[in-house]
Amino acid sequence: MHRKSWRRWCVCTLATAAATRNAERAEALQLLAANLHKAFYGFEPDFFQHNLVRIMDDVVSVIKGSLELWPALIEICYFQKGRKGLPQMRVDNQRKLVA
Repeated sequence: MHRKSWRRWCVCTLATAAATRNAERAEALQLLAANLHKAFYGFEPDFFQHNLVRIMDDVVSVIKGSLELWPALIEICYFQKGRKGLPQMRVDNQRKLVA
């Protein structure tokens, strides 16, 4: 929703709430206007894009770091396997009884 359009919705909703005679409807319209204001207050597309780019950069750096770590882990495992083998442990998990 464009910035001007949500403001127009808030103004129209508040004007309708002031003009209505039904107290319950007026309260509901005021609540709707307050929720619109909370949802879109200060919404700037540039700010949203900046935050999205920052989050994506963080995720990409984590993925790159993980990819850089894998060759070292594979080399360690391969070296250990050739020397004396990797430790192995059998896990005896109890199965859940299906009712």
